[in-house]
This record gives sequence, structure tokens and C-alpha cells, in this order.
Amino acid sequence: MNEEIVNDIASNQKQDEENVEVKNKITWLVFSINDKKYAIKSSEVHEIIRDLTVYKLPFLPSYIEGVINRRGDPFTVINPLSIIDNLDAQPPESSLFLILKRTDDQLSLHISDILSFYDIEEDDIHLIPNGDKEGLYLGTIEYNKEEIPALNSDAFELIMRNDFGNS
Repeated sequence: MNEEIVNDIASNQKQDEENVEVKNKITWLVFSINDKKYAIKSSEVHEIIRDLTVYKLPFLPSYIEGVINRRGDPFTVINPLSIIDNLDAQPPESSLFLILKRTDDQLSLHISDILSFYDIEEDDIHLIPNGDKEGLYLGTIEYNKEEIPALNSDAFELIMRNDFGNS
């Protein structure tokens, strides 16, 4: 009798395990730039650093603030608002930078604050229909009952390459 009960329980557990749908979760880094919220896949961020001096460089597009020195390596500092809002937006007052995980370039985004690391299911990302890999936005995610833009980190490098004639 006990073996029947144990086998029945094991059979039910096996059926439950087969019925469970595995959903992929993606961790997003939610941050702000001058009170505007954005998200980027946390897997695309190498490091978050603060309190570094931005060294200005002449004759560059307005969205490039200059470079920072991270352990002896120069990283280009991009003011994302200058690209997003398409104007000469003032850089954030804080000295906080997202170092992007890149294989061929050393880029950082100048941001104001880190709000959260946020896990969402892959199906809950509202992708832009027919979006291309070069667009600035991947889509939106819902964060605290608010739709916020999900940025495409590759777009910043592509914009720079286009501006400097390097495809």
C-alpha cells in the first residue's frame, strides 16, 4: 500500500515537472539620466564606476563628453541624452558611468543614478516591431507600473562609427 502511494506521488510530481513551462528571465539595469528612466541589459554592462574626471577632447560631436581613465585605459564618455533627445543636453551632474561590455571599443555612458537590477521574463519585453539592430531602442519594459525605454547598447558604437566614417 505504501509503495502505491509513493509511486502515485512520484508520478504526480513527474507530471507537474513536465507541465512547468521554463521561462527565460533577463536581468535589466534600470538607471536614470537627469530624472529620466532607462534600462539596459545587465549582461551588456561590464562595470559601474563613479568619481572619475572626464577629460574633454576638442573637435568631437557634442554627445562625446571626453574620456575617463579607468586603471590606465581610456574610455570614451557618451552623454546618452544628447543622442536620445537629439540636442546638446547637459551631462548629468553626478560622476557615475556605466562601462559597456565591448570587444572592440571602450565606451561608457554618463548617467545620474542606478535605480535597480530588475528581472523580467523574456516575453514581458515589449519589443519594437520590425526593429533593427542599429536602432537606439530595443523596446520598453514595465518597471514600477511605468513603461521605460530599453536601450540598445550597440547603437552608441554604431552612431560613433557613422559619425567618424568607420562602418
